[in-house]
Amino acid sequence: MFFKKKILLSLILGLWISPNFATPNEVAKFNPISKKQFSSKLKGIAFATIRSTITKDYSFTESREVKYVPCNDEFPKLPGDFPCSLLSWDEDLIVIDDKKKTEDAESVDLEVTEEHELGGKVMVLLSKIKSPNQNGKVVLFGEGEETLKLFYQPSGFISHYQFKEEVVAFKWETNSGKLTLVGIVILKLDSDSFPVSGKELSFDKK
Repeated sequence: MFFKKKILLSLILGLWISPNFATPNEVAKFNPISKKQFSSKLKGIAFATIRSTITKDYSFTESREVKYVPCNDEFPKLPGDFPCSLLSWDEDLIVIDDKKKTEDAESVDLEVTEEHELGGKVMVLLSKIKSPNQNGKVVLFGEGEETLKLFYQPSGFISHYQFKEEVVAFKWETNSGKLTLVGIVILKLDSDSFPVSGKELSFDKK
């Protein structure tokens, strides 16, 4: 269990990224998606499925107190106050349970614990209804106009989230036996939740 938690913690802190990910001295930039490429890019992230999830009504009745770990300087700045601790939804790892604090303190070494505690904690709301066509968890983070609606794959890794008139989609691939974030697509939506423009960032080696 400790080995699994340590691996997931590395992912959450944004350490498991492709080798071509930007360093602090190299600013990661999103590139506009051309009109010629727009249709194929939408198919590549299965936007029809994404749209079916963001246009559905959800009731959020369950609250959770979760660990808040901000993204490090090497991670691209995304719309909304998105924390990298929510890249993956694993309740054993991110949900705060006072009863488990003693157990966690005994099973996690000092270095991991210090990283694990960065950022503090925050409340989120969960829907009992899973997302259509994806069958994953739906989580509400933030308040008012600053709310993020997060959609997860059944595996627990984030698929996309909605913030105001934008959708941020995450592209994952399995490389050398580990799941790696290989790209991010940001789409601006119209009033009917159809994309009107977009930009992308790829972590793949050129």
